[in-house]
This record gives sequence, structure tokens and C-alpha cells, in this order.
Amino acid sequence: MSTSQEFLIYMMDMSRKNIDMVQRVLSVTGGSKRIYKVTQDDQPASNKIYMVNSDSDDSIKKWSRRYMGEDNKPQVPTIFVGKRIVKGDNIYNISMPLRPTEVVSVLDTVTIKEMNYIPELTIGAIADETGLSNETLEKIISLKDGDSQFNALVVDDSQPVRKQMEMELKMLGAKVYLAESGEQAIELSQLYDFDIIFLDVIMPGIDGYKVCKILKKDVKSKKVPIVMLTGKSSPFDKVKGTLSGCDTYLTKPLEHEEFQTVAKKYIPQIENAVGV
Repeated sequence: MSTSQEFLIYMMDMSRKNIDMVQRVLSVTGGSKRIYKVTQDDQPASNKIYMVNSDSDDSIKKWSRRYMGEDNKPQVPTIFVGKRIVKGDNIYNISMPLRPTEVVSVLDTVTIKEMNYIPELTIGAIADETGLSNETLEKIISLKDGDSQFNALVVDDSQPVRKQMEMELKMLGAKVYLAESGEQAIELSQLYDFDIIFLDVIMPGIDGYKVCKILKKDVKSKKVPIVMLTGKSSPFDKVKGTLSGCDTYLTKPLEHEEFQTVAKKYIPQIENAVGV
């Protein structure tokens, strides 16, 4: 898909030189999925990112009074810009002198980790060159802190789909296990306790319907939510999925927001995840 979203950048107490530099850097983002524009409006908004002069004590104090919550965490997505590094939860830094690649990279990271904007993660879709690469997304997602909150099994014979699913689930705090076939899925279900299973339908060997029936008959896995994820979208296929015992039947391509909605429905212990 070629849709884009606009993000506004409010720059607090930054020099005219640095403001001009940032504006020049942002002017080249027009053809990407994230379009960045400078604004003079300092009021918080769902698409607004704040850039603050980290070398000014007054700027940091002013920002803290306005935007720091009682839990000592920023209430707005914030990037500190300067030679001094500001540390804290949900805080980002850009060093001086400004480098265009670093500016855009940090902004992209903020939109993913703080604003949950990840149009590139459409399960089963062909990669769009206007968005971030899987390698870049994986690097950003790997920066997420915290222990695994639940175990998830992804069963799909497509390597790109497994990777997309793995990234989605890691963002939600999962420890992810991957299987390329139904046989591998059954073996893993005997070895580990899973909180949710994502199961493709069309695979070499045992198909997803049969795997689902086997898992739902097994004492160890019968209560585990199984989400069938496939390109087969006819009413007959959905009925087969229901008869096999699956809890939800979803069709690819699957948007990022829809995926997270389904995951959160079946995994109530998800906490502190991106965009939650």
C-alpha cells in the first residue's frame, strides 16, 4: 500500500540553524510512509513529536513542567537534541552535530515504539519500498526492553510471514517459537506451554485444519487459543476452520492494527507493549 501518515515536529528552544537543518532533512520524507513536518503549535496531539534542546537547563525544566507525568515518564513522545545526553524511560536522543540519517532514524523509531505506527507490518503482504525494510524494523523492535510475558507459536511455511509474525509478537512481549510445518507444530506443542498459537492452513504435509484438530484434542493444548491465518477467505474455508476447533479465522494480508487487536483479545496479560 502507498498510504502515508503525517507527523508534526515541535522544536523547543532549538537554534535557528538547527531548526533550518531539521526542516531540510524532513523535506525529503514526502515520498515515504512517514511524512514529517515542523509545527509551531506546542499542544500535544496523537501525531506530534517533541524535539527539545538538551544543552539548555531552562529548556529541560520547561519541558519537564509541561510534559512529564507523575510517574516520571514523558506524556508526549520526546527527542532531546544536543551534546548532552538525557536519560530516562521513553526518552530518545540525537547527538550534535546533526546528521540527517540519525534524525530520520530516531524519528522513525519513535513512530514505531511510542506511536505504534507500523504500516510495513502487514502479514502476508508484498514489501513496499516506500516503507522501512524488515531488517530496519527488526533492529528497532529488538531494542524493546522487558522480559517475555507470554509464549506464542507461529506455524507457517512462508519465511517472510514467520518473520513478520515474530516481529509483531515480540512487540507485544512474546517469546516466539517458529514452525515450518504441522508436524513441527505438534512436536513443539508437546515440549512447551503456549499461550496462543497462530496456524497457517496450507502447508506441506499435514494441513492447518488437521493440526488444529490434533491440538484441540490434546490435553496439553486443548485450551490454548488457536488463530488460523490464511489466504483462503471463502465462507466454506471459514466453516472448516470453525469445525476444526480454531478460536478465530483471519485472512491474509492482515493489517498491523487488526493483528494486535486479536492478540490482545486472547492474551490478557499483555502489558507495557508498544501502543498499548
